[in-house]
Amino acid sequence: MSLSSADITHLESVLAQGKKPKVMFTESAGQVAGKSGKVVALDAAREGDFLLVAFGSDELPFSPAELRMPQRGESARAKAPRQRAATAAAGPPPGPGLLPDAPDKPAKGAEPSPTAERKTVSQPASETKPEAAPARKKTTRARAAKDKHPELTVTLTYEDGEWAVAAAKGARTLVKGVHVSHTAALSMCAAAESAEVNELVTEVVDRIRSEAAEEAAALRKRLEEAEARLAELDQAT
Repeated sequence: MSLSSADITHLESVLAQGKKPKVMFTESAGQVAGKSGKVVALDAAREGDFLLVAFGSDELPFSPAELRMPQRGESARAKAPRQRAATAAAGPPPGPGLLPDAPDKPAKGAEPSPTAERKTVSQPASETKPEAAPARKKTTRARAAKDKHPELTVTLTYEDGEWAVAAAKGARTLVKGVHVSHTAALSMCAAAESAEVNELVTEVVDRIRSEAAEEAAALRKRLEEAEARLAELDQAT
């Protein structure tokens, strides 16, 4: 099973405690399937390969489909084969050999013994070639992580009668909610030279003009009423 939304929420809470939760790689992860790693960070975008996992000397981004939570006791079972492999690689303990000593050089014309032939063709377990590292997967994921966020993003917003601009570099926000005048905001929109943008901006400007006209009419009415009362008081005195 891959990571669920509840699993991702749990990983996020563990990371918030300063810990690095362990996960297992699924078959979708390729050559590292069945191995374990530790989650070191979660991308706030929550899209694609947003889980940064450390395993061995690498730190690569993975998607939820390529990871799963370890089952109870699975870490201990995964550790036992590694211990057995280390013992086998270390070679047999010191002491008398398992094979008898090589016989004396046979006389000329004599056939070599079967024991000597077996001893010649046998190979120690330490010469077994290690599994190749997933270099291609590492390169692909590193490139995907680099291209995931643009270098700079500038956003212009209009809310509650005010224009504001924000800027971000990659996933980090540099400028947030800086006030911009109507004139400057409209100049930015016009510079985009986009019919869709101009249409949306026209709707916003028309609404602003309508609200301003209603406010001006209300102020004129209040002014007329105040002037009428003042004239009435002047006549009374």
